[in-house]
Amino acid sequence: MTGALHLVAAVLAAAAVLVTLASAVGVWAMRDPFQRLHFLAPPATVGAALLALAIGLDAGPLAAVKPALVLALLTALNGVVSHATARAAFVRRRGGWPPRPPPGGVEEVR
Repeated sequence: MTGALHLVAAVLAAAAVLVTLASAVGVWAMRDPFQRLHFLAPPATVGAALLALAIGLDAGPLAAVKPALVLALLTALNGVVSHATARAAFVRRRGGWPPRPPPGGVEEVR
């Protein structure tokens, strides 16, 4: 049975790597920081969950405690970091916070 668990753990780890690589390609391909933010969540949530599960299956439930805590931390802070990054990009583009209407009242599309 342990051979089958090792195989399942390897498949889960490979899936985590593929999710991370696909997200990296997405970040590279997008031209706008707001578009790039959409590709940052999958590695922090899905990839981390797959890797934590793989470690839990391969090393046992006691070894899965730390990866589970890291997964919980990544999942909880992913939204906070994404929001802070989006706000920083907005401030850099618009010059300040809170948002002010652009001159002429019409927002330009870049």
